[in-house]
Amino acid sequence: MQQISYAPVFVFISLMFCAASVKAQNEQPVKAYWYTLSSIPLDGSWKPNQEPPFPLFTDAVKQLDGKMVAVEGYAIPLDPTGTQITLSANPFSACFFCGKAGPASIMTVLFDRAEKGLRTDDYIYMTGRMRLNYADPSQPYYTLEHAALTGKK
Repeated sequence: MQQISYAPVFVFISLMFCAASVKAQNEQPVKAYWYTLSSIPLDGSWKPNQEPPFPLFTDAVKQLDGKMVAVEGYAIPLDPTGTQITLSANPFSACFFCGKAGPASIMTVLFDRAEKGLRTDDYIYMTGRMRLNYADPSQPYYTLEHAALTGKK
């Protein structure tokens, strides 16, 4: 009886996963601008003591969903572990929950490696994978996953 060797199949599959991983790591980030992210219409009006209205993402914003992006803004560290911050288009005193901007002017940033040295209103540069929030009104409209700090002003 002849034995079948699956080694070539496993090698081929392993090489395919490695190639996909290298491609993802070498993906050049697209610049995400706050004026593009903030210039989205909202579904309804926002009243006090109510969840914010849901965004109606524009085509320009939808094209960023799932892409590696580069974005800059003001840090609002809220998590003592340093694995998550809020990034704002505006300094803390002017961000949306202080009255000067809309809910599309912030994003959640999730780091793979903790960044504990950030202070409120540090102006930072980041890269990561952009995710749009279509479902959860209790979370910001944007999340930057697998984020990396690339610079600080």
